[in-house]
Amino acid sequence: MEKKNLIAYSHKTKKSLNLMSFGGLYIDKTGREQILLDINGRERDFVVRGSSFILRKDIENDVILDKWLSKHPGILSSWLREDYVETEKEETEKTLNSAQAIIEAAKMNIKSVVDFAKLTKMNLNSDTEVLRAKIITMAQQSPSKFMEIHFDPEKDYRVFIVDALKSKNLTYKNSTFMYGKEAIGTNEEQVIVWLKENKDIFALIKHELRGDEPKKVNKKSKVNS
Repeated sequence: MEKKNLIAYSHKTKKSLNLMSFGGLYIDKTGREQILLDINGRERDFVVRGSSFILRKDIENDVILDKWLSKHPGILSSWLREDYVETEKEETEKTLNSAQAIIEAAKMNIKSVVDFAKLTKMNLNSDTEVLRAKIITMAQQSPSKFMEIHFDPEKDYRVFIVDALKSKNLTYKNSTFMYGKEAIGTNEEQVIVWLKENKDIFALIKHELRGDEPKKVNKKSKVNS
C-alpha cells in the first residue's frame, strides 16, 4: 500500500490504549449532529483498540469514517491526524519556497542587505557578508517572513523611518511617532501616509540623512515649531 493512500491517527499523549469508543454521534462546533454511517447508510459506532490507527483513502468506508472523525471533538482535543498526501504537499511547498527565498537573499546587493538588516534589527556593525549569511539563514528557516519583508512595497519608507529615528529627525515617545512637536502616527503605516502627504518634509529629511545642504520647507507643509 502506497503511503500516499493512508491517513494516520495517533493519540497526542497516550502510547497505549486498550479500547476507546467514539460512539456514532456527536455535536459539532456549529451545533449540528454528525452521525456515522456506513456505505449502506446504516448507523454505526467506531471503536479503536490502540493509541493509533490507519485509514485507507481507497476504501469507501474509511473515507466516510475519516470525514466523520476529522471534526469529532474527541479527535480534535486529543488526537493527531496526518494525511500523508497533504503532508507531502506541504513539505514540497515549504522546500520550494525556502529555495526561492534563498536565491533572492543570495542575489541581494549591498544596499538591500543593509536595509534588510535595519528592518530586522540585525547588528549593523557586522560585516556585509555576515549580514548576508544571516539573511540567507532566515530565508531558509522562515521563507514567508523573508519574502514579506524583502518585497514589501513600502520597504523604502520603513527603512527611512528607522534612519530618521536614529538621526532624531523623527522621535517615538508615548507610543507615538513625532516630527518636532507634531504627532504623525501611532504606527508605521500612519507615518508612511503622513510622509506621502508631506513630500517636502520627506525630501528635506532625506537630504539631511545624506548630509546634503538643508533646503527650505514649503510653508504650506504641516509643521509645528
